[in-house]
Parts: sequence; structure tokens; C-alpha cells
Amino acid sequence: MPEPKPKFNRYPMLCPALSFAAGIVAGKVLSVSLITALVVALLLALLAIAFRSSVSGTAFLLIAFAAGGAAGFDLEQLRESAPDRIRVLYDGGTFVSGSPVELEGVLNSSPEPSIDGEFLTLRGEAITYRSQKQNVSGTVRVFVPRPTVDTRRDLGSEISDLKYGSRIRVTCPLEREDEFLDPGVQTRREVLDRIAVDATCTVKSRLLVEHIADESVFLPLAWVYDQRAKVIEAFRDDLDQRTAGVMIASLLGNKYFLDKDTADLFREGGTFHILVISGLHITFIGGLLLLFIRRLTKNRWWQFVLTAGVLWAYTLAVGADVPVVRASLMFTIFLLGYALYRQGSLLNSLGVCAIVLLAWRPSELFDPSFQLTFVSVGAIVACAYPSIERLRSIGSWTPTPSEPFPPAAPRWLTRFCEMLYWNDAAFRIEQKRSLWSGRIIKSPLFGGKVREWTQKLVRYLFEGLLVSAIVQLWMLPLTVVYFHRVSVAGVLLNLWVGFWIAIESFAAVAGVLVGGVSTLLANGFYSIADAANWILLFVPGLFADNGWASFRLPAYHGVGAAVYTIYYVPLIVIAVLLSRWQPLTVNRGKAVNTVKSVSLFQWNVAVTAVTALVLLAAIIVAHPFSAPRADGRLHVDFIDVGQGDSALVTFPDGKTLLVDGGGRQSYYRDETGDAEPNDFRADNRTIGEAVVSEVLWYKGYSHIDHILATHADADHIQGLNDVAKNFGVTSALFGRTPLADPEFAELYGVLQKRGIPIDVVVAGETFKFGEATVEVLYPTPTDDTNAPSDNNHSVVLRITYGSRSFLLTGDIERQAELDLLANGGPFAADLVKVAHHGSRTSSTAEFIAASHPQFAIISVGRHSVFGHPHPDVVERWQDAGVRVMTTGENGMISVSTDGKDLSVGRYLPE
Repeated sequence: MPEPKPKFNRYPMLCPALSFAAGIVAGKVLSVSLITALVVALLLALLAIAFRSSVSGTAFLLIAFAAGGAAGFDLEQLRESAPDRIRVLYDGGTFVSGSPVELEGVLNSSPEPSIDGEFLTLRGEAITYRSQKQNVSGTVRVFVPRPTVDTRRDLGSEISDLKYGSRIRVTCPLEREDEFLDPGVQTRREVLDRIAVDATCTVKSRLLVEHIADESVFLPLAWVYDQRAKVIEAFRDDLDQRTAGVMIASLLGNKYFLDKDTADLFREGGTFHILVISGLHITFIGGLLLLFIRRLTKNRWWQFVLTAGVLWAYTLAVGADVPVVRASLMFTIFLLGYALYRQGSLLNSLGVCAIVLLAWRPSELFDPSFQLTFVSVGAIVACAYPSIERLRSIGSWTPTPSEPFPPAAPRWLTRFCEMLYWNDAAFRIEQKRSLWSGRIIKSPLFGGKVREWTQKLVRYLFEGLLVSAIVQLWMLPLTVVYFHRVSVAGVLLNLWVGFWIAIESFAAVAGVLVGGVSTLLANGFYSIADAANWILLFVPGLFADNGWASFRLPAYHGVGAAVYTIYYVPLIVIAVLLSRWQPLTVNRGKAVNTVKSVSLFQWNVAVTAVTALVLLAAIIVAHPFSAPRADGRLHVDFIDVGQGDSALVTFPDGKTLLVDGGGRQSYYRDETGDAEPNDFRADNRTIGEAVVSEVLWYKGYSHIDHILATHADADHIQGLNDVAKNFGVTSALFGRTPLADPEFAELYGVLQKRGIPIDVVVAGETFKFGEATVEVLYPTPTDDTNAPSDNNHSVVLRITYGSRSFLLTGDIERQAELDLLANGGPFAADLVKVAHHGSRTSSTAEFIAASHPQFAIISVGRHSVFGHPHPDVVERWQDAGVRVMTTGENGMISVSTDGKDLSVGRYLPE
């Protein structure tokens, strides 16, 4: 009897990694206790050792890894919820968000410069709150605004010579409170926890930052921080502003100098990841380092030590954020395999990376950045690399003892691969060295005219496009869920941007390096960098201007979200089939050796998998089941946009009307209210993008029938710019169209570019949406095309369905209310959206008496800088027997009626 052949798992680290991740999910969903998980993991590990020679041992080991994952997650939660942790003290009510405190701590890094100040990240050690001092732990980010508009001063000595390791005491209103409570909108606390920051604050004066002492630090790291600050200053001084922003972001990890228009070009083209230091940058930099160091030494251990050392110094220099540390750790593990001469599967290395990273921070599994990194790397390792490897083997095949037969592949594929990879000149040289001679007939496409440098260029383009397309395919669910974007041109633009940003980076760095020797030579390199940046942005701009770059779409929620998980099933099947496809491997039978080909069963499975993948991709992209169906009720959702107005009206027949879109008072003002220098438009998410659009996507919409701006104030109209860009819109409605008003003019330009028709509505007009009626009560008609669109000329709507009616009043003030009353129109309503955020300029007693609603909704910020709503106004409504609700306290307020009943609810996040 022949001895059984040993069976080896080709991916021994992949399955444990998947089990460990499954255990983390179980630990979060099932709330497994730490002791239970540890005991189970230990017992199963012992059983795995006892049964290590059987299949049972493997099963026990995998379950032990799952129990270990659950234990790790629970341990992390205990560590993060330490009683002295700043986030715990604020979330538990010990400290009140926004109240002044005196914070003492040590800087984790050098001050991070921005266009209008510096950010200090410190390890908190003590907080004095209401004269009581308490020891604390956790990380705090402090913004210190620059006192003057002079932005060219030395950034390294801005704040009392603060540096890495400086102990400081700062007085400021420390904040850890959610801003916008709406479905689909990520809360501020979630954002802070994701970036490992417990709280933030902005100091009113630099004098409130006291430099106490300097702690001992790791001097090489301090030197690295100083050099980074000098490079940032050199880029800002010598490069164009847009070029400097791109270089500082992509090379040094600081996005505060990146202007919004440039950032949006990268986002629309699906190439924003190039501006974020992550796996792509670390792999590129590490690969270049390894290539250079290999020329200095042939010893792999020295190559490993030097490459890893420089790479980790760079990681610490750019802030050592979790995604950068993750990418560096992954590259180090892959590099260690290289040093050990381990030529095993890249999937094994990926499994090791996953186990190490998840053991370090189990909650990272739920972080979008972690998921994006591993899915993209997995796509390259499991699909892109094997595909290119197979195609190369087909195209470059020559007879060998191990591969004597031509590839088992379709003729068209063989010809295509030969066009890319067959090198006839190299084959002739090899023939002269061989003991045998022969002739191999090749028939590459285009008659073999694609050769030498042309062949290399075509090969580079094809492989780049193939890798980009495969990664985009694997990333589709994640980009939809997290970014609501499908990049149409991303496959092409990734190559374009990657090529030109490499040239730009080399030129910019060369300019810094030679700057101390020759200013003239440095300026030449800087000019090359500026030119490369212009070329880089030109093509993405062309795609974006013509609407070819990308489009936005909603994501499924609830049960429908299962489609994103199911989507990966056919992808994994295709990856497995690809790994099993060996077009040159010989089947050694008893009688004859034949080339291994794809069986009929495998072919049928492949066709089924591809068909399923196409169908699932269509369900995701076309999202036919995402939007809510008409339910015969009238819905009004008063979105919490802070200090502003936005209300989504969904009529009984399913038609939609968005009244106002919220917004900031000015694009060009920071958190302190100071104008940004040189009208620099920082890359901050606007209310329309971060709040209103997110709510609409959460509800499943990609199309809004009508948008209406009550008037041209920024806190009402500005967010509609993003809605018009992100959604299909049938028409835009206005009471006035003053092109001289900059806020209206900006929205008008967006509407014109998108081809959205504009209609003017005035008092007396009526619109029917099924059985619901919308009456326009204000403003009165005018022949002046540039008539003001201010508070007292806001559009006022009365929406009626059955016996119920809602009154939406914009920002009208006392005079407009008196005009409405004088006109004698119908004002009785079950619910009134209170005018002007509850300001004393509105809500006269006569108007309240005429409308006499059951509910008064005030759209207002949680902490209004204008003192809205005014206590006198709230009291006036309440004295009339009206229940007053504010979005600042309740989040999004949702009202609905079937024409008879009236339902009022509020949104409270879990």
C-alpha cells in the first residue's frame, strides 16, 4: 500500500486571521465577557495541541483564535473605558463639554502647522475643572489660532518655542459633544474615537498656552520632527499654493494646506487616497528604499534593518497616525519574509499582518480605513498579482522539461499575452546558449509590431489598468457605503495621477535637498514640481467638469445591507478559480502527460460567479430597492443642520421637496470666526455634504424632485450647492433670483452647470402633489430681477394634506409677519417651523395667535452663538399652549400624517 501523501495548507495563516476577525465581531455583537473568552481560548488551544494530528485539532485551533479575538476586543474596551480617561469623564457627565478647563499635559509631537494656526496634540495628565484638579489620561487636540494674517513666519517657533516633549498648561473650553444628530450622519464622538482623540478645543488667545517645561525625549525623533517642519516651510515658501498643499499632504501627512477645490478633484476622480499617507505611500517609499539599499549591501538582514529603520522614522515624522503605523507594520512583515527567504504565499503574509494589527487594536476591524487597506491589498494579492502572473506565463512560454506543452488558453488570449510579453530577441539569444535548437511559432497581435520600448509601455499601461480595475471592483461596496461614490474614471486617473505625482514629488524633494547649495538649481526643481502639479490636475479637472469622473449614490441599510457581503461571495469564488488555473502545469497520467486545463465544472462555476457578480454590482450601483416607497403619508423631516434650516418634505405620492440646505455663514471662516488668509478655502466638509446629503443618502435617495431656497442667506442656501452636485434634481425653486448676491450666484452657477431648471414662485401660487397641496404665501411678485432675497423676503409655504397642515416660514421677521396677516391668508396650522431660529425679530404675538399650532419646531444650533432661540420667544409660544421642540436638543425632528393623525418623533442615536 502506498504511503499517503502529506497534505499542506497553502495558506496556514489566512484561516486563523479570518477566525480571529470573526471572534472580534462576535465579541462586539454578543458582548462576550473577557474571562469567558480567555478560558475558552485556553481550553481550545490545549485541545488543538492534543489533537494536532487530526482535522479536529485544526478546528479547535481556529475556534481558539476566534475566542482570542473576542477576548482581545473585550480587553480593549476595558482599557479604553478606564475611569480616569478623558472621554469617559465627559461621556459620564463628570465634565461638561464646552465648559472652561485648565488642562496640563505633554506634547506627543511637534506643533502641527496649518494655514491659520497650529494644532497641538498632547497626552493629558491633569484637568482642573471648577477649581477641582483631577488626574486624567487620554489624548487632546488643541487648536491655537495665529494672531496675525502673516502666514510666512517661522512655523517652528510660533508658540513659545513649543516642541515635541514640551509640558504645557492650557486654558480652553474642552469639547466632546455631538454636533448634528441625524440618521446617517457620523457623530463627532465617533470621529474623535476613530482618530484616537478624546476631546478638542480652540484657545481664544495664545497667551492661554503656558510652556511649563521640556521633558526628556528620544532625540533622533525630535530631530526628525524639526526637519519635517523645515520641509513644510520650504514647500510653502517655494512652491505654488496648490502644489505645496498637495506635496505637504501626500509626502508629510499634513492636509491643512490642501485647498478644497484641489481635494475635490482628487475625490471625484477616485484618487484621494494618493493624498493620504497609507499603504500606497508606505509601499512606494519602502520599495524605493529597498531598491537603493540593495545597491549598497547584498546582506538581506542589513537591507531589512536599514529599510525598516528609515521607514519607521518616516512613520513617526508624519504623526504616526494609526493608518500609517498599520501600513508600515504590514510592509515590515512582508519585508521580514523577504529577509528570511520565505517565498510563501502573499496571502499568508497578509494573514500575519491581520492577526498582529487586530491583536494590537481589535476595534480597528470596524474602521473604514482598516477595511479599505485590507480589501485593496487582498484584491492585489488574491486577484491582480495571480492574474498578471498567469498572463506572463502564457505570453512568455517556451518549452522546458516542467512546461513542455503550449499554454491551455483561448487563442485570442494567447495572442494578446504574446503581444505583451513575448521577446523574440531574448529567445534567439537563449537558443544560442542551449544544447537544443528549434523554432516556436508565435502570432502576437498586430503582427509583432508592438516591441521594445513600445511593448514595455503597453505592458505597463495594461498591468496598471488591470490592477486598478480589480481593486476598484473589490472596493465597490466599501466606496459606496463610506463615500457614496462610484468612480467612473478612477481606473484611468489612478495611473495618470500616480505617474505625475511621482514626478512632482521627486522634483519637490530634490528642490529641498539642493536648496542649501544652489538656489537657482532648487528653483528649477520647484518649477518642474509646479508644472507637474498643473498637468496632474488638468486631466482630473477635465473629467470632473464634464461629469465623467464619478457619481454619487445611496447605500442600503438594514436587511438590504446584506448585498454588500453577498457581493464578495462570487469575487472569492473567482479568486479561488484563478488560483487553481494552471495553464502550463502538466497532469502526469499513466499513459501520457497532458496540460492541465479548466474542467467543464470549473467553467460553469466561473460563468455563474461572473454573472452573479455583474447582477450584484448592478443592484449596488443602480440601487433599485434603496429609496422608500410611497406610503400615502405626508412626511416632513426637520434636519439638524446646527445654526441653519433644512427640511425634507416627502409627499404621499413619493415626490420630494427639500426646503433649504443649511450651511456655514461663510466658506472662508474657521472655527474661531477669523477669515482664512488669502481667501484660502480649507478642505473641510460642508453642511450640505456632511449632513444634508448624508441624511438623503441614508434614506436611499439619489434623486430629489425639487429643491427650494427660502432666501439667499448662507445658513439656508449654501448646502443646496452640495445637494445639486450630489443628487439628480428636477427643478430648483426660488422666491427671488438676485444674481448680485454671491451666495445665490454660486448656487445659480452649479444649477446651470448641472442643467437644472430654475423656477420662481410667488404668493398666490399653488402646487399639487397627489392629494397634498402646497400654497406659496410669500413673497409678493416683483419685476425687479435683482430684488433682495433676505429674511423679510423668505418664501413661506403652507402644506396641507387632509385636515392637517404645516407652515414653513423661512426667516421672515416682524414686518413680513404683519404683511402676511394684513393679506388675510390662511395661517392655521398643526405645526409651524418657527421663523429665524427663534430670534426676537420674529414670532409676534399676533402671528402666533393666527397660526395657533400644536407644535412649534425651531431649527437651531446646539449652542447658538446668536443666543437662539431667545427665551422670550420660546415663552411666547409656550404661553399660547404650543409644544416647542428644537433640533439642537432633539436632533432631526420627523413629522408625518395620513391627513388625519399627527405623529411627531425625534432622532436619538444609539
